[in-house]
Amino acid sequence: MGSKGANKDFDYNLIKILDAIISAGNATKAAKRLGITPAAVSIALKRLQSHYHEELFIRGKDGLLPTAKALEIHYSFRQVIELVGETFHSVNKKNEETQITILGSDVIESYYLSQLSGRDDFEQILVSHFSSRNIDREQIIERLFTAECDLLISIDPVIVPGIDNQLIDSFKSFVCICSGSHMLSQLSQLSLHHFYTLRHAQYQSGTSIPMVINDSALQADERWYKAKRNIGYRSDSINGLIGMVERSSLIALIPLKIALFYKNQRKYDIKIIQPPPELTFRPIQVYASWKKNSRNLAVINGTVSMLHTLSSFRR
Repeated sequence: MGSKGANKDFDYNLIKILDAIISAGNATKAAKRLGITPAAVSIALKRLQSHYHEELFIRGKDGLLPTAKALEIHYSFRQVIELVGETFHSVNKKNEETQITILGSDVIESYYLSQLSGRDDFEQILVSHFSSRNIDREQIIERLFTAECDLLISIDPVIVPGIDNQLIDSFKSFVCICSGSHMLSQLSQLSLHHFYTLRHAQYQSGTSIPMVINDSALQADERWYKAKRNIGYRSDSINGLIGMVERSSLIALIPLKIALFYKNQRKYDIKIIQPPPELTFRPIQVYASWKKNSRNLAVINGTVSMLHTLSSFRR
């Protein structure tokens, strides 16, 4: 496919359609949101693709999946739109603009917010974090609309009119962790026998926002093994879970980036071991969700941008 480069006649509405597809999750929902037909969306994508050397979408079993290039374009577009949007909001309430209320699991607080705390721009904001555990989806949406909560960080985007969503992180690689003194700590990879025989510690933050992959997303090749993990401990605290693994014979299955954070930055005495090669895992996406016309939009945009930048350096 050829690239027309910096074409002065480029139709920037095509970027708006790409943004709608990524935000909505698929082309059909994007068409409905934009008030056009799915066929028009398909034509627009073909026109947009003609301007780029790299593929923007690939087909998966759940529909069109954006490539890294598409996500880069989407992120740049959102930044521009947010900057333009800020010009419509009068900057006259200083106290409100330096505060933000975030709703999320304890992983959000432990893994994301603690790593932002050293940034000068983040140090200027009064941050209030509240657990989303035991809060149902309708209550979460109501809190966003009533400004009781400025920002939700979750694995599920809030797809309702009036709410914006942005992908800020993706957990694609998963590992097992065990104590540094565990009998298998010298292994580089577990066998299926070890994986299903050892007792697991499982993270669960509630029904609405589980952050770590669970049995429903763990797929064993039926030619090799069919079993469920032997769960010996459950916790809604990621700190508590990893602390328990550090001091027991339990193992846990968690995203690689979180394992590296607790091992290298929090200095937990844990060993990272690869899971059996026969197993495959579905990636976990992390989204930020907020009310489009929030009076606190400037701080929300700044916080989302910081979270996205943080995740970009930890792939």
